[in-house]
Amino acid sequence: MSEDRPPSPSLWLNPPPLAPGDEGEPVQQLQAALAQGGWNPGDIDGRYGNATIQAVTAFQAEQGLPATGIAGVETWQYLLLRLDPPQVLAAIPGLTVETLTFTPLVVAQPPPPPSSLWLLLMALIPLLGGGLTYLQHRWQAKHQR
Repeated sequence: MSEDRPPSPSLWLNPPPLAPGDEGEPVQQLQAALAQGGWNPGDIDGRYGNATIQAVTAFQAEQGLPATGIAGVETWQYLLLRLDPPQVLAAIPGLTVETLTFTPLVVAQPPPPPSSLWLLLMALIPLLGGGLTYLQHRWQAKHQR
């Protein structure tokens, strides 16, 4: 596998946990991703050997992950997010920069303040209610005699 080949879609969607002694295409993809990010895994030969263990451990330590040398799901997620965006986009069929859209997220935006007229009317309601109550009491007192 060459270093410029993007990770496969299955790797992006469901990365396999890899450990020392593993071999095959997923190990090659791990090695290529490490090499692309600047962590030297040695030859990209599909064998999870000492150089790959050292590269994974160095990557994990740099990212604040437990430096186990085992490429688990969390290590894969951190690693895949550090690939060049074109490489990541190329891993997902039909996804290109042109097909992506950006929608800003507005969180907890306060409502606009009420108008001055509304504030004036709201202040007059207790006065109006008090005045009407006063007039009602006077009317009742006058007509109950």
